[in-house]
Amino acid sequence: MKTIKKLLIFTLFLLVIGTFSACGEITTGSTTTNPITATTETTITTNTQSTTITETSTEISTTETQTTDATTTVHFTGIEVVEVRKTVYEYNEAFDEDSLTVVIRRSNGQFLTLNKSMYDVTGFDSKTPGQNIVTVTHGEFSDSFVVTINEYAGLDITMEYYMSAQGLTGIDLLLELRSILIDTASLLTYGEARYILDETDADPDVPGNVILVYSAYSVSGVWDGGITWNREHVWPQSLLGVSVTNSTIGAGSDLQNLKPANPSFNFSRGNKYFDNVTTSSSYEPRDEVKGDIARILFYMVVMYDYLSLVDQNPNTYQMALLSVLLQWHILDPVDDFERNRNEVIYSYQGNRNPFIDYPEFVELIWS
Repeated sequence: MKTIKKLLIFTLFLLVIGTFSACGEITTGSTTTNPITATTETTITTNTQSTTITETSTEISTTETQTTDATTTVHFTGIEVVEVRKTVYEYNEAFDEDSLTVVIRRSNGQFLTLNKSMYDVTGFDSKTPGQNIVTVTHGEFSDSFVVTINEYAGLDITMEYYMSAQGLTGIDLLLELRSILIDTASLLTYGEARYILDETDADPDVPGNVILVYSAYSVSGVWDGGITWNREHVWPQSLLGVSVTNSTIGAGSDLQNLKPANPSFNFSRGNKYFDNVTTSSSYEPRDEVKGDIARILFYMVVMYDYLSLVDQNPNTYQMALLSVLLQWHILDPVDDFERNRNEVIYSYQGNRNPFIDYPEFVELIWS
């Protein structure tokens, strides 16, 4: 009996293996489920005994998925300064914003040209001679290039009065000139100007006469109470914030700001600012004194730290138009009449107009 049982078990084992071999299936592929199932049922009858053995396999599933991304995204990869048309600058020269061509590149090889308002430029300092590394930035992207700043050629200051201003520019120069002017000034009264302006603005061709600023009339220099000529404030009293009397000492009595004028012309000018046209708010003087007037106003803004030159209708403590005055300074250069006037004023109140002595100071401060 034991031998028969062993034989039955061995036979059953062979049948199970055979069934697996016949029924098993494995399929592979993209995104497929592979079932593997094996079921065997065997009935063996011995004499009066019947034995049924059933064996069922476990189902196994294998899934394989393949995915292909068919979408391509185009994005920005960076900016590039593709052209720099100005690479050499003079000392204290302003940066040329129109000298650059800047593009932003895309991942597909294309690019867009950026307007100068779309990027920032840093690192440029024309007061630092040598090479400047200039950086252009647009959002997270940046690119750099190199420019050369020439050494300061300098203004050859030979007058001892200005020697401490040697090599200075911009606000540093303005502040040093202010210190010089204040330290050397000994202002007189407004009343005393009545008997000095006939000398500061004397007619070189007619002894005893003065030349009036706006009309160019040559008249007697004798003070007659303001009938023939009066004292014109080039920077108007109202915009100086003062009201003067003959005892006043200060900005309202500064000889540099006073000119002899025809009373009717003085009234017509009033407190108008200067421009290239005469209107209800602006005044255009004759061409021969445009530079003279500009340099007087430059002196005033250096001498008095509460004054400023603007490019709009001025308020108190302001005068205009700065851009026009800078043009006038070039169009009407310093002449001998101005130089003599500067020397006379220096002899009375101790300070000078630096823009008559060194016209180059204008560009060094307001370039």
